[in-house]
Amino acid sequence: MGKLLYWIAVIPLFLVVIVFSVTNHATTELSLWPALTEPVPFPVYGIALVALFIGFVWGGIVSWFQSGSSRRRARELQRQHEADQREIVLLRDRLNRLQESERQATIPLPPSEMRAAPPPAGSAPAAIVPTVVDR
Repeated sequence: MGKLLYWIAVIPLFLVVIVFSVTNHATTELSLWPALTEPVPFPVYGIALVALFIGFVWGGIVSWFQSGSSRRRARELQRQHEADQREIVLLRDRLNRLQESERQATIPLPPSEMRAAPPPAGSAPAAIVPTVVDR
């Protein structure tokens, strides 16, 4: 879509420049006082096209400087985004380690470790109560 719009805009512009150049092929004398002390014959379309080109370049320079704050803000946001992504990775690792340690802490002890010492002779059997040891 973008290329189509580009060509829709560029083709008429080229046609206008070509028609202007063909119809204004007469020469005029160009004198630029400090640089050219003697008048130089120059085609009218050449003067117009040079002026158009200088205006285009000047507009690009002005646009570049005016968008400087936007580019600076975009760089700052990019750096902040990268810092946030690094922090997200660190927090995910920390969360995974905490979940792993919590999972290990809540795993019941194997039956061999849950057995209590045999009750002393003559007493009632005691209930087996598992104990969780913090690791």
